[in-house]
This record gives sequence, structure tokens and C-alpha cells, in this order.
Amino acid sequence: MKKTLLAVALAPLCLQSSLVSAQTTTDETMVVTANRFEQSAKNTIASVSVVTKEEIDAIQAKSLTEVLRRLPGVQVVAGGYGQTTEVFVRGTKSAHLLVLINGVRIGSATLGAVDFSQIPLTGVERIELVRGTRAAQYGSDAIGGVLNIITTYQQGENLAQATVGGGSNGFYELGASFAGEIGNVSWGKVAIKTNGADGFSARKDPYESDNDGFEQSNAVAEIGTHIDDNWTVSLQGYFQDGESEYDDGLFAFGAEAENSLYNLASHLKYSDERFNSEVILAYNEDESENKTDSSSGSKIATDRTVATWQNHHQLNSNVDFGGGLEWNREKVSNSLNRYTDDKRDNMAVYVTSIYHDERWLFEGSARTDDSDSYGRNNTWQLGAAYHVTSQVQLSANAGTAFKAPSFNDLYWPGQGNPDLEPEEAQSAELTLQGQHERFNWGVTWYQNDVDKLIAWAPDASGNWMPSNINQAELKGLEAIVGFDTGPIRHDLSYDFLDSEDKETKKELARRSRHSGKWNMSYLAEQWQFDLSAIYKGTSYEDAFNTQKLGAFTLFDLGASYYLSENLTLRGRINNLFDADYEVKSSYNVQERSYYANVTYQF
Repeated sequence: MKKTLLAVALAPLCLQSSLVSAQTTTDETMVVTANRFEQSAKNTIASVSVVTKEEIDAIQAKSLTEVLRRLPGVQVVAGGYGQTTEVFVRGTKSAHLLVLINGVRIGSATLGAVDFSQIPLTGVERIELVRGTRAAQYGSDAIGGVLNIITTYQQGENLAQATVGGGSNGFYELGASFAGEIGNVSWGKVAIKTNGADGFSARKDPYESDNDGFEQSNAVAEIGTHIDDNWTVSLQGYFQDGESEYDDGLFAFGAEAENSLYNLASHLKYSDERFNSEVILAYNEDESENKTDSSSGSKIATDRTVATWQNHHQLNSNVDFGGGLEWNREKVSNSLNRYTDDKRDNMAVYVTSIYHDERWLFEGSARTDDSDSYGRNNTWQLGAAYHVTSQVQLSANAGTAFKAPSFNDLYWPGQGNPDLEPEEAQSAELTLQGQHERFNWGVTWYQNDVDKLIAWAPDASGNWMPSNINQAELKGLEAIVGFDTGPIRHDLSYDFLDSEDKETKKELARRSRHSGKWNMSYLAEQWQFDLSAIYKGTSYEDAFNTQKLGAFTLFDLGASYYLSENLTLRGRINNLFDADYEVKSSYNVQERSYYANVTYQF
């Protein structure tokens, strides 16, 4: 095999360990999401998982959730492609996970969450997931963590490739990407993709039994230039448009959801040996419409404008300072109903500092958010780590976070409650981890108390209204280990989660107390194999714990054959042993399914 071909084949295997956690990767692993500037993983206390483009290609993920479900601390509840998806990070709900594209907030301000089923992997270079509260850096929503989807052009990359593939239930995919330098000082990137499937019936009898398919088209683009040795400017664009069919009630036939999202962001950066500064101006729109054969639902949209000025200064070899200003305006619309108030502004200031030497690492962050809709919220984060030995580290982290009420919570016509307060959280975690020559490991204990949870319930007149009435306690243990047995790389994780509604003393719905993942990768000549086993223990379908969902284990197998330096053949089997399982009552799930694709690099 030629050296260049070997390098292509080895890349996913070498980066496989990054899937588990940046806490257990090599010292050279760099992360940008933990403290809003690029830093070595060894100099951050946050629990960070990093997934690279090479890793995504190796496991042949068709959706974002297929990547996330392999990570420690994450439980995913999903049916077929394009169907409603829930992502729980350390037991917190989907709305408690802040989602960014290249550092810019996205999502619906009416629902207060992101539709994970509609976020594609087109043009993704890296995914970083920070587990644990991070509101002192990012503000609202970062109660369970922060997910940053990074599509930024990688310096020196020159790529032109095309992919075509197909699979079970009428699945198809077509994609192409181009990236490279333009002249001596500029660069450009374009990635486009379209995919879809006939699908299967989303729900069981007696609901509608026709196939519920989806179609999606998306694109990523970037152009930038180095003005001089210190200044760069770039413009990034992200677009996705999709339709997905679903079963909604016994008599709502032909139910279909149309979703679109686009994000435009300009970046102006200054950097020298000790100081980095960046101004980001961004605009994104999230739009959705639900309709059936007999009726059209309302078209709901969120327009968001963001202006950020963030800075990082390395005072000396031991001390770093950072901070910035952030302004955010959200404006919503509903084609059938008018909100009492359809616009809100938020202004924030944050500061962060880091000290590190051969033995100690300290982090501290504080932020204040001032919203003209729900008032002022102050958050903080403190962390410390001590190198017990050169290979073993003990760390502790604590902080506060909040979740802003959505526009539906506050202003839904006739039912919203403008007096709602933000949901609040206090969290702490303790980690012991080791990085050794032949293996790595880590154990984290955490607790997250979430107060003033917003719940909708009927008032004295029978009208459904939201109020801050619920409390939840989430505590658990994450254990990870990575090692090699000959040419096979193993990454294992186990999660214990104790989730409780403080009022009812019941477990929170659809969260399993026990879950585990075992990801294996094997390289042999021009072949690469990837096998994952994902275990999800028993959970409850309802808040009162009357309906139990059984435990199950899913196996997925992927294989890649590097036919030449330019041509790669890939195949994948999902649910290898055709397990019969249930993630939500009355909903169907994917049976054993097969996928294949061909990628040609020009």
C-alpha cells in the first residue's frame, strides 16, 4: 500500500480515541468550546468529547444523533431518520443543551430547543460536546452542556470529492465538497448534500400505518482571506431545508413537517503571539410548518441576530485571561397567531481566567445576562485540577446556569405566562483520570439540581398555562476507558444516572439508570472495520413511572475499503442482530438496515 493511502486509512483509527473524551486524549488535542478560545485539552477542566470528520466518515453516520449516541453521558431517544428526537446529556432534556454552529447559537426561540433530527453532517470538520453547565461562558440553555458543530475550513486542506450512496427503506444520498487555497492568502470551501428515504411507519397501530419518509438538502460554504500576518476575515454560510412525514393522532393523515434553517456569520480576527480578538456578526433563521392532508398548520419562525466580541490574552506562560461582549436579538412570528410580544434583546458580558503550572490548573468564569424579557441573570463557574502524578489528575468543577423561557411559554396567545422566571441550575462534578502509555481512563461524579422548571398544567378554569413549579435532581457517574489490543482500538464508557422529580420522587421519563457504549475500530491493510455496541437500560415512558420500557443493546457494524488513493467503498449494517426494542411507547424503530456508499476524491 502506498504511504499516502496508508495515511488516509490510518487517520480515523488514530483519532478514534478522541470520540470518548478530550480528558483522555493526547496533550496535543485542541478544543475551542470549553472557554471560547483554542486551548490544549490538558489545560481545560471541562468534560469535553471531540469527534473528527475522519471519525464521522469511519462510522458512516447518517445523522448527528448517530454520532452523539456513542458519547459518554448521552442518551438518545429517536425513531427513523427525520423523526422527532430527544437528546439527554447527563439526564438533562434537549432544551438544556445549547447548540452552536461555529460558535453561533441556533435553534427555535418559540419551542426553546433545537430539532436534532434536522441538523445534517454536511461539511462538518469537528464536533465538540462539553458536558456540564457552561452558562458562565455562553448564557441561557447551557444547563446540560454545549454542543458546537464546527464546519470551519482547516488550514492547508485541499479537497475535491463526491459521494453517492443508498440503503434500506429507500435511503439515498448524493454529496460533493470542495475546499482549498485561493491564491497565496485566501481560501474557500463548499459542501452540498441531498438525502432522503421512504422510511417506515413512525407509530404503531392504531395510528396511520403508511411509510413516513423524509427529504433533506443542505449546504455549507466559506470564503476568507488573510489581510496581513495578524488580521483575517471570513464569511460562513450554512443552509438546510427538509421535509419529514410523521403520524400525528388517529385521524391526522398525511402529516408532514417542513423545516429550514440558515445561518450567515462574518468573522474578523486579530491574533499575535499573546493576544487574540474576534468580532462575529451573525444572522440565522429557523422556520417550521406542520400540516396534514386536510389542513395547514401555522408557519413559525425565529429570526436571530448575534453580535459578539471575544478576546483572549496570554499574560505569561502560566496565566490566561479572556472575556467579551455579546448582544442577541430574537424575533419570532406565527402565521396564524400573533404573540403578545414577538421580540426580545439580551446583552451579556463575560470574563474568564486560567492559571496553570506543572501541578495545578485553576479556572474561573463569570457572566451577566440582561434580557428585556425576563430580567438579569448572573452565572459563575469555578474549577481546579491537581496532577497527582505526571499521568494522573484529580479535578473539581462547579457552576450555575439558567434556561430562558421560550416565546411559547411567555406569550402564546391566550395561554402564555409573561411572569415566568428562567429555569435555574447548580452543578458540581469531581473527576479522577489517567493518561498512560497503553491506555487511558477517567471517572466522573456529578450532580445537577435544576429548579423552577417550567411545566404546563390546567389552571382553575381548565386553561393550560405554564408555571415554574418543578424541581429535578440529576446525579450520576461516568466511567471511560480506552486501550488497544493489537490492531484493535477499544473505547468503552459506562453511565449511571439517578434522575428524580423532587415533587413526585419518581424517575424522569425516558432516562435509563444504566447505559454503556463499546466502540471498536480495526485496521488491516486497506480495510477498516468499526463495531459499536450501545446498551440502554430500563426506563419509564411516563412521569409517574407506570409504564416501563425494556432494556436493549444495539450493534452497528461498518466497513471501509480503500480501493485506491482516490476511491473508497463503505458499507454499514445498523441494528446488526435485528433487536426488537422500544424507545417510546407506541412508536416504531428501525429494524436491521443496510447502507453503502462510494466516495471518489479528485
